[in-house]
Amino acid sequence: MAETAQLVDDSLAPSLRTAGLLDLPGIFSREDMQVIKARLAERQTFRVNVGGDTYYVKRYHKPEPDSLLSGLFAQRFSSPASREWHVLRKLAQLGVPAPRPAACLEEIRDGEVARAAIITVGLPAEISLQKVIQTQDLSAARRHAMALELGRLLRLMHEGGVNHRDFYLVHIRVGLDDTLYVTDLNRADIRRRVTRRWRVKDLAALEHSAPARVTRTDKARLLRAYAGGRLRDHRDLIAAVLRKAARMDAHTRKRLSEGETNFHVVE
Repeated sequence: MAETAQLVDDSLAPSLRTAGLLDLPGIFSREDMQVIKARLAERQTFRVNVGGDTYYVKRYHKPEPDSLLSGLFAQRFSSPASREWHVLRKLAQLGVPAPRPAACLEEIRDGEVARAAIITVGLPAEISLQKVIQTQDLSAARRHAMALELGRLLRLMHEGGVNHRDFYLVHIRVGLDDTLYVTDLNRADIRRRVTRRWRVKDLAALEHSAPARVTRTDKARLLRAYAGGRLRDHRDLIAAVLRKAARMDAHTRKRLSEGETNFHVVE
């Protein structure tokens, strides 16, 4: 016998219920949603319009639960959907712009999550920061502001106990007013303290995904906003970030040579 666990934004519940977005079996069977990403059988992302509002639905089939060991170092969650729900709420508390979580639904069989879905409110930001850098002629002032803001947001996250684990530029969305939104948080962690290892990994992901148009000055501004003080006081951190980014580069080249597709690679 299956049970359904729900976490819902009460103010959005009426419209979600009317649209059938609080019905987990219905979410998995409906065919009127626009496919956004469906490379993996166990995870797909869709877009759906409800009364003029846009929602994103991320579905999980047989999600892997967190291991018991992982709970020693970070908060454990019953599914990636539950993880993203709690991380998004945490980011809202920290003042980090991110999607608004509308609902998290889990189908539980024999004590384990068999299917899950998280629904988020669409952002007023259709383009990634990676794409902005690649395709737009950014003024010096705009580049400066974006670098400082990205460094500030990552600092807020880490100081608040959240590390992203996939902090690539493609996962940062840019609003019309240049507000930067952090997205794709289904692997993020909530910890008592973000250790150096995870700080380095998030910073290295930015370095790894940075297009060639990103200058050393841009990177220096971001690091100053993130770490504070003088860069020479953070030489060990910078060296660790560059080593990690180099390993990411090598891993990506290997995957590409084997025919895999990697969306974090830029020319």
